[in-house]
Amino acid sequence: MSSRRIRRVLPVLALSLTLSLTAVGTTNAGEAPERDASGSASPAVGPAPVDPAAPAATLQTAPFTAARSCAPVPAGTLQAAPDAATACVSVKSGTAEAGTMPRARAMSAPSAPGTAALAGSSATHADDGTAGSRSLAAAADEADDPAGDGLGTEFEPDADDPEPPAATCQVTNPGTWTWSRTGGMCLNGAEVTYKLIDSRGAEIGSGLIAVNSTLSTSYRSLDVTETITAKVIRVTGDVQSLTLRMQVGCGTGCTTVTKQPWYATTLAYNQEVTGKTKYRGDPFATGKTRVSFRTNYAMYVTMPGATPVDSSATWSSPAGGEIRCDAEQPRLRGCVIPTNDLPVLSYSRSHEKYGIVVPIYEEIMRRRGTDILHAVDLAQATTNRQATCTPFTNLYPSTRGADSCDEFPPASTKEGGQDGTLCAELTPQVVNNVWSAPATWANRPATGTETCLRLHITQRANSSAGGVLGSLRKYQRLVTDDPFRIEFTA
Repeated sequence: MSSRRIRRVLPVLALSLTLSLTAVGTTNAGEAPERDASGSASPAVGPAPVDPAAPAATLQTAPFTAARSCAPVPAGTLQAAPDAATACVSVKSGTAEAGTMPRARAMSAPSAPGTAALAGSSATHADDGTAGSRSLAAAADEADDPAGDGLGTEFEPDADDPEPPAATCQVTNPGTWTWSRTGGMCLNGAEVTYKLIDSRGAEIGSGLIAVNSTLSTSYRSLDVTETITAKVIRVTGDVQSLTLRMQVGCGTGCTTVTKQPWYATTLAYNQEVTGKTKYRGDPFATGKTRVSFRTNYAMYVTMPGATPVDSSATWSSPAGGEIRCDAEQPRLRGCVIPTNDLPVLSYSRSHEKYGIVVPIYEEIMRRRGTDILHAVDLAQATTNRQATCTPFTNLYPSTRGADSCDEFPPASTKEGGQDGTLCAELTPQVVNNVWSAPATWANRPATGTETCLRLHITQRANSSAGGVLGSLRKYQRLVTDDPFRIEFTA
């Protein structure tokens, strides 16, 4: 969920065969509270988690492509310019004269680097807070994930996960496309020039129009909205004002809902017009689960009172900024602009719900030698979970929500679904401020080389850990084969 760039995975952890280590601040290690000498549990309280839904911070850019078209001016149609023979309209990358439309770019807070030290704790399985009555918060988590396996929340995140900030983008170079995965796309300061030329080829008047546009996608809608502004910033000679018409469109798999941001509008120097357009990415119309498309634009410019001609300035959104809309999540349909700046799944060791599992997640990713995972759909995720977690022996069958199978890598990733008999089966715990993850069964010790996990944790912790990935999937519109990075914070 957090869109910050991934930080390097923690230093190599040389774990014992019980996979136990001491982590900084382990009393905040999540669902397994430490027991003091009296046997009472001290609450696990950690800092607030980093916002998991911030849009990608890295902006992508592409130059604007110039175009030009000319058309004859019928004799007698321009009273203000009787000598006009040809009208030309061109568009090109803007200059400082075209102005700018700066918008604030949402930035993620930097993650705090974590540390871990080797320990040789031989602590036996302790009461991890799973026995006894469950709290109202735990009951709410179970409602989010009725199966108790964490898989539901990997596709439908916890209700307490924050919404992403509103789409924003920032432009510093006039006439340059700028976009990010969830932050929309901007074109700022493109220049449309209108020129009147007489029969000898001499210019007798001109007008310069600055064009800005801001396009927004939504993780929960197939509608893509755009605001377009045109402003006359210079007129010369016989040109004192201009009449502007505009039409937009989009490619295969997309329907243009609102084609004109405004009707024919006449503007004098320093006047502007603003309007909205709407596109709809429609995978259902194509019989697919996702579609990708670009937007295109045509601005028609004439002198007031002139017979409309087809001379226009045309342009399209950049090839690298294709909009992708999908219907691959169980409930929400939505759109993003995929980039090479990968979404980031961020887990906090001190999270009050799931922090108990984070140190061993870190170790498994270290063994795998990568920080990248790939999404799969719900059907494949279900198959993956069965492969890793079936059969599974509940340690506390008489206590609701006290034990569940947490598989890692997650079932909803291509890397998940490993044979459960080849995975380390462990029970994370905190005893006397020492975090450890001993083998659950004495007759099945961990070898220290496994690259997948079957963890015994509470349903509350399992659902919460799944919800972090669910939020990333939801807000960043992860679809099958989409890569994302995983990071671990304090």
